[in-house]
Amino acid sequence: METNQNPVQEQSAQRIALELEQPAERLYDPAEAARIVQTLTDGYFDPEYILLFGNLVGGTRHSDAVAYDLLMVVRETPEYDWMRAKRILRYRMPVKHRNIAYINLYIMTLNYVESNKTPFLYFAHSEGELLYCSDHYHFRRPKHPIDFAKAYADAKLHYDTFRILGNELIEQAQEALSESRNIRLAALFSAQAAVYFYHTLYYVYHGQEFDSHDPVVMHDRMRTLSTKLMLTFDDTHIERIFTLPCLKKFLVKARYDLSFDIAPQELEMHLQHVEKMGDIIENYAGLRLELYKELSERQ
Repeated sequence: METNQNPVQEQSAQRIALELEQPAERLYDPAEAARIVQTLTDGYFDPEYILLFGNLVGGTRHSDAVAYDLLMVVRETPEYDWMRAKRILRYRMPVKHRNIAYINLYIMTLNYVESNKTPFLYFAHSEGELLYCSDHYHFRRPKHPIDFAKAYADAKLHYDTFRILGNELIEQAQEALSESRNIRLAALFSAQAAVYFYHTLYYVYHGQEFDSHDPVVMHDRMRTLSTKLMLTFDDTHIERIFTLPCLKKFLVKARYDLSFDIAPQELEMHLQHVEKMGDIIENYAGLRLELYKELSERQ
């Protein structure tokens, strides 16, 4: 399926592709999406193409929160990663001036995209709306669906492994806190459990390992996937939620710093947040697995 591409006035090389069949009412502002594309390509990135996928284009749900789920494919690894790209967008397009506040941006190389067949890439390429395509690249939709039975098996293996490890660490943290009063051990187990839970969620949704073990970074990458996770960990102007920075500190301080200490009541609060997080991720990842299984049974 080829797309009908129209030039954007601001940049002749930049093209907004309007699908031949669009829903009567869009769930996003095309002009705002065009400004996002213009910002990303204005001296920062030289992408082959940019796709908007997920809820906003009527595709398979990705972000639970209303967000621009964007896949930007580049030929070479760029100078700026996804975290810096989000900062660029925040500086150039402040949240208060956007109709949709959240932008969930993925940056992947063309070589990786062409070499891997994951549910994430399949949904983005088969259902996504092409917002930009370079002059020299010819974008094509997938001709055949991926092997969802294999995708389900791979994701289920990671789900079972890391979810079980996370739950076991939660139990050990609770035991260390309530019975032996070993604060350092309880803190370390709590933080490691959170990392395992995030790895569970990431692999089930994306079909690849996450390249970070920092709970703050991992949450920022995946927060829009679940509004319940956002409610659990996102700081607000009214309520100070500082569990994630503390978990990040626990991973190093509780392991190596002999003077590490924290009030048992505070640690118990953080442990409760991580336990709640495990339940949320187990539910969301479980629903995703059910989708893969259902699609595999149709093949």
